[in-house]
Amino acid sequence: MSGYKDIGPEPVPVILTPLFEARWSYEEFELVMPFGPDSEGQVYAFSKPARVDGERLSGAYRLTQFPRRRVDGVLLPDVHGFIETQSGAQVATRAGGYGLQVPGEPGNRNVTHWMRMWTGAQELAWVNSAVAFGVGSFVGDEARVRYYVAAPAELPSQVPVGAPTLELLGTARWEYPKYDAVHQFGDREGVGYANSVGDVQGGILAGRWRGWHYPTYLRNGLYQLDAHAEIRGADGPIINRHAGLATTPASPSVDAIYDVVQYATFVTAAPRLKQLNSTLAMGVGFVRAPGLVRCSYYSVNAS
Repeated sequence: MSGYKDIGPEPVPVILTPLFEARWSYEEFELVMPFGPDSEGQVYAFSKPARVDGERLSGAYRLTQFPRRRVDGVLLPDVHGFIETQSGAQVATRAGGYGLQVPGEPGNRNVTHWMRMWTGAQELAWVNSAVAFGVGSFVGDEARVRYYVAAPAELPSQVPVGAPTLELLGTARWEYPKYDAVHQFGDREGVGYANSVGDVQGGILAGRWRGWHYPTYLRNGLYQLDAHAEIRGADGPIINRHAGLATTPASPSVDAIYDVVQYATFVTAAPRLKQLNSTLAMGVGFVRAPGLVRCSYYSVNAS
């Protein structure tokens, strides 16, 4: 099988739409170091009453944190939150990414986040199929992070003021030699298991691609993505972990059966690529029949 080779390696453009700015501080923030002061640690924390404010979504915000602290001092956020609007609509949130120490400023961090959202409020149903990315900072005792909903596009578009700076890491192309799915409720829900083969071109991720995919299919037609991949290039293996959503294409002119938005992280031992170990990536692309994927990965950085 080599259908992916018929898909051009040109980068997929990104559309970023402002979502909201979140501001919070912590009621408690505790770091536990079970293996000694120079090892990794585990944080638990919860916020004081906080807020998110945006044109499409605003309200009271509260969150809990359970980030891991790496040996190098980097925090790996694991954030569960809850938004309640003035009208009483409720939105549950989940976020992750990186909290990077600011050199020479102890206690201050630059923040990069992905975010998923869930709601039963009809007027906010669009958040269920959105993947957002946030950039901001934690200074003193306050975090301020601006979030933007990402989507693939046919053509480049104007970047909103304050949006993340995106740097192309590479464009992946793959297909599925084997794809199986179990539908425990007929066609309404399911769980998949697949492997993929392909390549990555056009950036520091360039190399051969092979992946293992475990999507779930929801009753509203959403495909929730969950996958691991190995990218093997000139500097050795790069391990990719990504998740996100595949949704009905927003543009009927696109020759695709799904739009794809991923959040991705990487692990590598290659000295030249060590920045990937603290890089949150945005993946945007399309799925073409019969299961051919093109997805461009961009690093998400504060503007």
